[in-house]
Parts: sequence; structure tokens; C-alpha cells
Amino acid sequence: MNSKEIENILRYIIYGAIFLVPFIPFIVFNNTFFPFITGKAFTFRILVEIMVGLWAILALLNAKYRPKNSLVLVLSAVFVAVIGLADIVGVNPLKSIWSNFERMEGWVTLLHLFGFFVVTSSLMKKEIWYRFFNVSIGASILMSFYGFMQLAGKFEIHQGSTRLDATFGNSSYLAIYMLIHIFLTLFLLLKVKKQSFVKWIYGLVIILQVITLYNTATRGALLGLVGGLFVTALFVAIFEKEKIILKRICLGGLAGTILLIGLFLGFKESNFVQNSPVLKRFADISLQETTTKSRFMVWNMAWEGFKEKPLLGWGQENFNYVFNKNYNPRMFNQEQWFDRTHNVFFDWLIAGGILGLLSYLALFWVIIYYLIKDKNSDFSVADKAVIIGLLVGYFIHNFFVFDNLISFIFFFAILGFIHSLNGKEKTESLKIKDTTNFVLVPAVIIVALFSIYFFNAKPILANTNLLQSIINHPEGLSKNIELFQKALSYDTFANQEIREQLTQSLKSVMTSDQSDDATKQKVFDFVYGEMTKQIEADPENTRLEVIMGDFLASSGSYEEALVHLEKALESSPNKQSILLAIGTIHLVQKDYEKALSVLKTAFELDTSFSEIRLAYASTAVYAGEDQLVEDLLVPEYGSTLVADDRLLKAYYETGQSKKVIDILELYVEKNPEDTQTKMSLSAAYLEAGQRTKSIEVLQGIIETNPEFKEQGEYYISEIKAGRNP
Repeated sequence: MNSKEIENILRYIIYGAIFLVPFIPFIVFNNTFFPFITGKAFTFRILVEIMVGLWAILALLNAKYRPKNSLVLVLSAVFVAVIGLADIVGVNPLKSIWSNFERMEGWVTLLHLFGFFVVTSSLMKKEIWYRFFNVSIGASILMSFYGFMQLAGKFEIHQGSTRLDATFGNSSYLAIYMLIHIFLTLFLLLKVKKQSFVKWIYGLVIILQVITLYNTATRGALLGLVGGLFVTALFVAIFEKEKIILKRICLGGLAGTILLIGLFLGFKESNFVQNSPVLKRFADISLQETTTKSRFMVWNMAWEGFKEKPLLGWGQENFNYVFNKNYNPRMFNQEQWFDRTHNVFFDWLIAGGILGLLSYLALFWVIIYYLIKDKNSDFSVADKAVIIGLLVGYFIHNFFVFDNLISFIFFFAILGFIHSLNGKEKTESLKIKDTTNFVLVPAVIIVALFSIYFFNAKPILANTNLLQSIINHPEGLSKNIELFQKALSYDTFANQEIREQLTQSLKSVMTSDQSDDATKQKVFDFVYGEMTKQIEADPENTRLEVIMGDFLASSGSYEEALVHLEKALESSPNKQSILLAIGTIHLVQKDYEKALSVLKTAFELDTSFSEIRLAYASTAVYAGEDQLVEDLLVPEYGSTLVADDRLLKAYYETGQSKKVIDILELYVEKNPEDTQTKMSLSAAYLEAGQRTKSIEVLQGIIETNPEFKEQGEYYISEIKAGRNP
């Protein structure tokens, strides 16, 4: 076999791997932890490692396959290098480089994306790029049909709502996927020079994609679509000099877009808009909306974090440190552990500082630069307008959410496409002796095989064992512990996730009456040992301290639990959930003075949250601070009697039977069909010596629930006989 035949074989294998990439979005590995994320990411990494390994051999054999020169290549490499440096000097380099199962990003993913960019731009000519985009458009059609099956109720919507998510498991991920493909389809539609049925097919595909995007109800992506199309039309309207009809169509489109926006704003309170789940989400956009307010608060936290580390930021995957340190107490009713800013630009500002953000924005700039600069390509004004519109739509979408692997793949594909059309081959290529290839080629193969195992095989094995370790097995608890130990034995980047799941999964053993002391001790030693290792590896992580504190509290080790929770509070002093956990432990220890002090601090951080108010008030009941109870509850509820389990328990344990009865009556009034609550009310009457009322409640239960008759009549007979059943 001569070198030419070897080149062809390698080239076609690489093409095969490249053309599998558009089908990665369909991958869902249900036997893995985070099945919608990990399967896609591992598949992409393996394909890229195969591509890069074979391409490296190809580049050694023939200089024409080596990277060309262009600003796109330079700026892409600068972006990856800057973020890599930021990760190394960041707060948690290990996590920054490797990420975790939930996200599967980090610098490792950036390296793979850059590898995908280098390989595709080195091998693929314009016509092959068009084939690649057509294959991906075909995949988007299948994805749309999957979405329609969800809409018809044939397939499950994984987020549990009416918002389509297809095989992404996340509506916003599907939305940006469709947004990108709408513009790619429009781009290829414009490349069809003659009037033919092909244009009609592309047109129908765009309609299909738009309907799918619309039913994701993702506001950022829909705004991106409108904004991207508006910029596309505006660009054509300004710069198109030859195709007058197209220019007029775009002018009409601009006017129509403005008119539609005006009509929507004018009729957003109409029944038509309010009865549409998608349109209502847009109509509800306001500065007072919970999602909007939380976004602004998170962005402000990110800004504070940027000011602390402005040059290179905190490293990827480290926003949690910023979030906890600058936590806004007004976010108490939101997610407590944000790891993203829900804004790509703030994400890169935190991950790489101003250098990271500028190097990311430079990627948008360089694409537009080459599109506008190039006067001789076969790209028409409309072609350029569509690609710029795609970037604008992607940019707008990224302003409201965080990026994901699939959208990032296509962004790097666009970079590769532009680079392959504009890159210049080096006039002098590196000369490699044939004898050197006998060393280099085997070395490349060894490195590729090693990376496939190290980057993928070990983490996959850890992942599958983790999933198995958190489900029930016939062998019982010993099997779960064995699987946790096996998952940890691979010593992968996922150790923190495994240890967190280990702690949360086995915590119930410590509070179970069915577990003997020996079993509890075994579980305690295992969990405590592993969490201690994790905290030592990441001592500034607030979340780890809280998880450890919670586990120790459930095990009855209150003093040591307080040590960890107090340390968590040092790194996140404004987080009420930590103060609540500390206050609860003091309450269990009957140290009411400390409990009240801690809960007072939590309450005064933001007095608008009922959960904190009620926790503070119930603690005041235990402490006998009746005036404080009244001051806390009466202004908000008009009474010291509130249907709340903490208050009910506090009144019961302090012997205030009248208030216990009053609260149970409130519960019954709210939910008259709840048999268990009525039985509790009957028991409260009985304990207060009101036997007649206790019997009346039991008789009422029998009337509404005949199945309770035998049991109820027994209780009644016991009460009448003067006994307590």
C-alpha cells in the first residue's frame, strides 16, 4: 500500500468521524449519571481524539494537510491559551481543567473544540463544508420531528412542562440548536442559484425549525432569532446593490418586524397572548419578574467577582466561589448553588477575566472581519448577512443563558468554515524525514489511545458505577457502598460529585430506625473519610462544608457539624440557608439564646421571606418570647396562629394545646379531605381532655371515608371507655 492510498484511507476515516458529529445531539445514555450531558460529551471527545490522531499522521505524511495561516486560527488559539492560563492560576485548577459530569466543559472540552476546529479547517474545502451543513440540517429535521412527538404527547418532555426539549433534556439547549440551524438552512437556501424544488424544501425545513424553536418557549433564543433576522435584513437593505427584489423584501421584512413588535406590545394583555404559554412568557417579561430580578442579582454578584480578579478571573467552573462570597440575601427563594451566571459574557469574565472575555469576543469579530473584508469570494451580500445574523442571534441568546457543548461545537464549526476559506498555506512547510515518521507516527497513535482511555474510559466507568450506587439493589446497602468505592477507585475528575452523592444518598441510613449501630458506624466512617478528603482538596468550597455539616447533624454529631457550618458561613456570610442550618442545631441542643441570635441575623438580612420569619417565630416559641412571636407573626398574618408545621411542633412541645388545636383546625379548613390531619386534631382534642370533640372528629372521618369505619369505631369505643387509643 503506497502513501497515497494510506492518505485516502486516513482522510475518509476522519471525514466519517466529522460527519458523525451532527448526530451527537441525539445521544442519550440512560445508564449514565446526567444522561443528556455525559453521553454527548464523551462521544464528541472520542471522535475528536480519533480525528486529531489520524490528522496528525496525515499532516506528517503530507504538508498540504497542515494548518493554514489566518487570524481565525491565531485568535482561536489565543482564546484557548488565555482560558488555559486562567484555569491554571484560578481558584480550583483541577475543576477548571476537567469540569464535572453535570457540565462536562472545562479546558479539556475547549481543547477538544480547538482540535475539531483545526482538523475540519485543515481538511474540508467549501463543498465539503456545505455537505456537512446539509447533513446537520437533515439531523435538525429529525430533531424537529422528535419535538413534534413530544408536542403530541407520544414522547416525554423531560423538563416536565410544555416546553419542548427533545433529546437535549433542556429547552434552551434545543432552542439554540434550532436557532443555529435556521440560519444555516437559510444560508444554503440562498446558495441555490436556480429556482427549483430544492429551495422549497429548504423553505419548508426553516418553517419546521421555527415551529420547533417557538415551542421551546425560550425567550433568549426567540429574541435572538428576531434580532438575527432583523440584522440580516438590515445588512441586505443597506449593502445589496444588484438584487433589488431581495432588497425590497428585506425592507418589507424590517417594517413588518417593527409592526409586529408594536402590535405585540399593544396587545400583550389580550386573551390571545395571555392564553398562549409561549407568548405569555414574553408578555410577562418585566424588571419585577422573579427570573429577571434573579438574573440581575446574579450578574451583579459576577461583577463584584470580576472586580476582585479583573485580569484573568477565577478559572472555569469557579463561579460558585463568587456566588457564595457575594451572595445576595434577596435570592433566598432561588437556587442556592448557582455555578453559572446565566450570561455567557459574564461567564467568560469570571472564568478568564477581561482577557478571557476579550479573547472570546474576538472570535465573533474575526468572523465578521473576514466576511466584510473578502471582496472576491462567491459569498453574496445576502450570504454574508445570514452568517452575521446567525452570530447576532447566537450573541443575543448567550446574553440570557449559558452555553452548552452542542452550540459551542457549531460555533467552532463556523470558525473552521471561515478559516478554511480564508487561511493561507505556508510557503515553506516543515520538512520531516521519512525515518522520523517511524518514531512520530507510532507516538501519535500511542498518545491518541492513551487520551481515549484517560479522558473517557476511566470517567465513563466511574460515571456508570456512580449511577448504580444510588439505586436500590437486592444485596442491600453493602452493594451501594461497594459501588461507591468502585466509582472512587478510578480517581477521576468526578470525585467531588461521587462524594456528594455518597453523602446525600447514605445520610438516610444515619436517621433510620432500621439500621443497627454497626451499620451506622460503617457508613459514618466511610462518608466522613471521603468528605474529609474532598474538603482537604478544596478547602474554600462552601458547598462541601454545608454538605458535611448536614451529614454530621443527621448523625447526631452536632458540635462538629457546627464547626463545618460556621466555616461555610465565613465564606458565605449572607446566605440564610446556612444560618438556618446553624440555628436548627442550636434549637435541637435547646440552646434557645444562640438559636434566636442566629435566626435573627438570617431574618434581618431580608425580612420578606416567610420561611425564615416562621423559623424565627417558632424558635421564639421555644424560648418563651411571646412578644417576639407576636411581633413577627401578627403584622404578616394577623395572628400568632399560622398553618405551619414548625409552629405546630413548637406549640405542641411547649404544651400550648389550645394553639395546637387552633392550628390543626386551620389545616383541616384548608384541606378538609386530609384524614391524617383530622386524626391529629382528634388526638389533640383528646390530649386536651375534650373527648366529645375528639369523637366528633372521628365520626366525621368515618362519614367521608367509609374505609376508616372499623378503625374509627374502635378509637371511639376506647375514648368512651376512658382510655386513650
